[in-house]
Parts: sequence; structure tokens; C-alpha cells
Amino acid sequence: MNTKIRYGLSAAVLALIAVGAPAPDILDQFLDEKEGNHTTAYRDGSGIWTICRGATMVDGKPVIPGMKLSKEKCDQVNAIERD
Repeated sequence: MNTKIRYGLSAAVLALIAVGAPAPDILDQFLDEKEGNHTTAYRDGSGIWTICRGATMVDGKPVIPGMKLSKEKCDQVNAIERD
């Protein structure tokens, strides 16, 4: 049976679990696969401006159309959202 279909998790996520990776690493991989990581602001399914993996605020300010962040800044924002 296809492992991804059976568990709903990718081989990458299952491999991280199998090797005992820290929970934040597993969650990051899972969320990157499910949510994506957008460095340019976009509207989510509800029409709300978001960026990175769905953040609506960056440094205390709302996400606005045209906002762009570096991958490194998105990593920071994602870590704050995750933790």
C-alpha cells in the first residue's frame, strides 16, 4: 500500500519521524508541503492578505498587497508562528 495514502504523510515527513527528528523540524516539513512558503503577499481562501506560511502580521504590522520578504525573513516569521 502507498505509504502516503495510508498515513497522509509524505516520505520526507515519515523519514524525519523515523530518525527521531525534533518536532519543530517535522512540523516545518509538513507545513511547507501543505501550506507552501510564499515570499510575496497573497490572499488566502478567505481573501485575507497573508505571507510565508499564512502569517497575517509581520513585525506587528498587517500584511499588505505587494509585500515581499526574503526566505530568511519568512523562516523567522514561520518560527514565530510555529512556536
